Amino acid sequence: MNKLIIVFIWVFSPYLFFSQLLVNELSVHKGYLDEYQVENDWIEIINTGSSSVNLNNYYLSDNNDDIDKWRFPNYQISSSEKIIVFASGKTLSFYPNHWETIVQSSDYWNYEIGSFNLDSDWNTLNYNDQSWNTGPGGIGYGDNDDNTIISSNTLSLYMRKNFVIQDINDLSHLILHADYDDGFIAYLNGTEIMRSNNFNTFFPTFNTTTNNNHEAVLYSGGVPESKLFSFEDFSDILVQGNNVLAIQVHNSSTTSSDLSSNFFLSAGIISNQNNYQNLPSWFTPPIINMHSNFKLSNGETIVISNTAGNISDSITIPNSLFNGISYGRSPDGNNNWCFFDQPTPNENNLNSWCYDGIESQPEIITASGWYTNLVNVNFNTNSQSDIRYTTNGDVPDLNDPILNSNLSFNSSTVFSAKAFSNQNLLPSEVIDRTFIINEQNHNLPVFSIITNEDNLWDWNTGIYVMGPNANVNNYPYFGSNFWEPWSKWSRMEFFDADQNKQFETQFDLEIHGGWSRAEPQKSFRIDTKSIYKGSIEYPLISGKSHINKYNNFNLRNGGQHGWNDRIQDAIISRVVKETNIDRMGYEPAIVYLNGDYWGLYGIREKIDEHYVESNHGMRSDKVDLLNRDSALAGSSDHFMESFEIIQNTSVQDTSFIDVFSSRFDIDNYLDYFITQTYIQNMDWMGIAWGLNNVKLWRPDTLGGVWRYVLYDTDASFGYFGQNIWDNYINAARFPTVSSEHSQIFSRVLLNQDFKCKFTNRYDDLINTIFQTTHFNQISNELKNSISSAIPTHINLWSSQGSGLNSFSQWSNAISSISSYNSARIATARLHINQSLNLQGQRTVQLDVDPPNTGKINISTITPDFYPWNGVYHGGCPINISAIADSGYTFSHWESNAITANNLENENLNNINLNSGYSFKAHFTTCDEALDVSIENYNDLLLSNITGFTTDVIYQWYANGQPISNDSIIYNPSNGVYKLYVTSGNCQVLSDLFIYEENDYDLQLYPNPAQNEFELVFLLTSRQDIEISLKNSLGQEIFNNKIYDFLGQYKKVIDVSYLSKGVYFVQLKTDNEIFNKKIILSR
Repeated sequence: MNKLIIVFIWVFSPYLFFSQLLVNELSVHKGYLDEYQVENDWIEIINTGSSSVNLNNYYLSDNNDDIDKWRFPNYQISSSEKIIVFASGKTLSFYPNHWETIVQSSDYWNYEIGSFNLDSDWNTLNYNDQSWNTGPGGIGYGDNDDNTIISSNTLSLYMRKNFVIQDINDLSHLILHADYDDGFIAYLNGTEIMRSNNFNTFFPTFNTTTNNNHEAVLYSGGVPESKLFSFEDFSDILVQGNNVLAIQVHNSSTTSSDLSSNFFLSAGIISNQNNYQNLPSWFTPPIINMHSNFKLSNGETIVISNTAGNISDSITIPNSLFNGISYGRSPDGNNNWCFFDQPTPNENNLNSWCYDGIESQPEIITASGWYTNLVNVNFNTNSQSDIRYTTNGDVPDLNDPILNSNLSFNSSTVFSAKAFSNQNLLPSEVIDRTFIINEQNHNLPVFSIITNEDNLWDWNTGIYVMGPNANVNNYPYFGSNFWEPWSKWSRMEFFDADQNKQFETQFDLEIHGGWSRAEPQKSFRIDTKSIYKGSIEYPLISGKSHINKYNNFNLRNGGQHGWNDRIQDAIISRVVKETNIDRMGYEPAIVYLNGDYWGLYGIREKIDEHYVESNHGMRSDKVDLLNRDSALAGSSDHFMESFEIIQNTSVQDTSFIDVFSSRFDIDNYLDYFITQTYIQNMDWMGIAWGLNNVKLWRPDTLGGVWRYVLYDTDASFGYFGQNIWDNYINAARFPTVSSEHSQIFSRVLLNQDFKCKFTNRYDDLINTIFQTTHFNQISNELKNSISSAIPTHINLWSSQGSGLNSFSQWSNAISSISSYNSARIATARLHINQSLNLQGQRTVQLDVDPPNTGKINISTITPDFYPWNGVYHGGCPINISAIADSGYTFSHWESNAITANNLENENLNNINLNSGYSFKAHFTTCDEALDVSIENYNDLLLSNITGFTTDVIYQWYANGQPISNDSIIYNPSNGVYKLYVTSGNCQVLSDLFIYEENDYDLQLYPNPAQNEFELVFLLTSRQDIEISLKNSLGQEIFNNKIYDFLGQYKKVIDVSYLSKGVYFVQLKTDNEIFNKKIILSR
């Protein structure tokens, strides 16, 4: 029932009286899907006049100081009509007048049955398809829906349809409809625009099958699936004139009963011209909305103005608006503004009750946190509202009890309260408190997750239970609710390790993970959204403290190690921290779920475009991010192109590694593939269970290169039965399920330069981060960070079948990881030699003398302690360099077969290790090795240096003031001089040098001069100076003032424009005037 609004006297506001375009309703927290199935903020515009209005004469803005921020498209809004403008920030201003079909399925297509791999440019406009077959679409067999029948054992089909665009600027949108059986990829002028989601690879070959069946729908009366493209989406792909739509269709098997291929390309036409074909009978034009170039926030002012700058309407968004509440006029177009708990976009606003406002949140005085005794809930009352509460996570409603002064708790709980007004106000937002009583946080941060009880436990809709469709007899119980991609609105309080509350927020709660979803303790995905409170601004992961903004993250239960060590993935991630790998950060935490202790978790980053923005500073909307078979953000085009380029570049080509480096970040690539093969990740690269756990990204910019991300290493270090002798270099090159990633990896190792980079870096990482001492130190640090919390965790979950039954079992599991790593070192080195056909292992010892005077860089690493031993492989040269510490300089190498002829050369490059070698670098103090002095030579102060072998840096001082970085002081003045000379890590000071001359004069050279001369002088104190040149008549030719000058002035003066004769150079300082005659001769 609506609130009754009786208007006895109509009072016009200035806006309503003079305008007919008004803001009728708005939502600042999304809540309405646009044509791309994305929720956005929205504004409803109404025409209250009696005549239509061309919207193109008006602007819309969210800023009073910038009222022409976004111009409406050319659209005639009728009297009393309402339209929705999505405040999405997308600036989609093209609006269709009508729709036409450009390509019909029944048009004649050129097609080729897949029997070999076509050239990579088969889907481009310039490809010659004259030898292909021709026939009307659809093309296929079975189902009786085909106009061109092909062989019933066809595995793949390639199709091309050329078409002409009359005027690309007359197109507002494109929409591709696909009716297919079983899978397809569609290209427009060679760029992929749509694909089915049933491929295991980016690049299906002619004999690739889909991973499941998909039935066509047109023949049975259905409507094909579709994808809508805005002008911004296709403007860089479609061209004026000739274009081509190319499709590849794949079957699920050669024994499949059918194959279908019906594709339609249609367009929104801006004008009223008809240039293409009629729409199919089943085609319903999509609802196209306008999109402004701004989003909405509470407190902003929405302004409608015309092109003359006159304001038609203006409304300020109330700060009290929150998710699910809109603000609008009631009735439509009236000056009475209301709050709606049931928003009515494109509907009559009288359909929703008109509230005068929103009740304030109840004031709960008792704070969230830790308590050791009974907790009494203290609060302040409001006579105009009732406070109702729950203790199970539910948002309170009118059926819940009213809060009174007697409420108290003696065990941990969540308390949620909401104020219900006795006036015509909407209920307040819910307020939550978490009381943790007589429990410890073990110096770990704590998440208190609060959500409606049914969100978790309802048999049909709860995300934590099996539900009615579970396969209850087979782990991991596919079909269960927890396998569904469901998300539930929830709340959260977060406390740091010192039990201080840092923030509270609202978010979408999801179950996260793979097979670990089937475990009693499940992982959670936390997805904060602008529809709620927006991103969390807090550094959740101490190891990545520079990241202080998260819009999503995961709370991981330990994955497949949840019943075991719980932290293997975290250990591996921490071990590779100092490499070039992108990896997920880790922070241990405790979770409470609706007040119940829920055990230990790991805070982990989610690998998406926001991860790239947080870790690398790239804009999230300018990122290409791929998983195993599709683009999660951006496009896969660059990767597909890179694959083709690398496959078609000879590995013998001297530019091969440069070509590769122009496409992939080579340092990241090396470290990623080395780590994955060293740890023997079975659940990766198609080695055991398909192309799992592969993600990579690049900045969508010119020259942007691909970087791989390391995540989910649960199936490593023998956890699923592999042993240290399994060669994972070979397994990654030739996996059970081949992919573009494995093919690239296999190919680059055929290039000698890359092979040696891979070999030497592999040796470097084994010699450093995977060494037992380093690895065990990290594993022990992570173990110790949660050890005190393990008994409590075991007490909760051991009785529920978690498999983790004792502290010793957990501790031994971590020891097993360390033991496996120690044993893996030897076999990894053996596999490098076997897989890459090298010349065996070579032990290298490095040492310095005297101790703590320098370091030695070998390959890509610089050990911190000496003597140091490492293992490298013959057949791949390495580089070794001596690096002196500050105050020391390199003296010589101790002689061996390699250094004998290079004893004093600190850089030993391209060393072939024919056997094991020992390299000892000798260093000496700078004062012992180097000497510098000052000498006067014809009134020039020169530096006399000995013992310097590298470039030097000079710093001259006069009377204690720095005066010059030149190697020579020209025309010195009286004073005390000293010189610092820096070379490498050495800085040596000369003895003091006293220069005394009775008279000081400017130095001009040459004199006489022709076209130029050099002016030289020196000032040993800061002064304002004026340099001038005058002719013999005293007329000033030029003048140059320099303020606060100190040091040596040495500058060439151009006089080529002057006639010959006598001139005078003058220097004025604060204390003196110097004059010098210069003769110009020609």
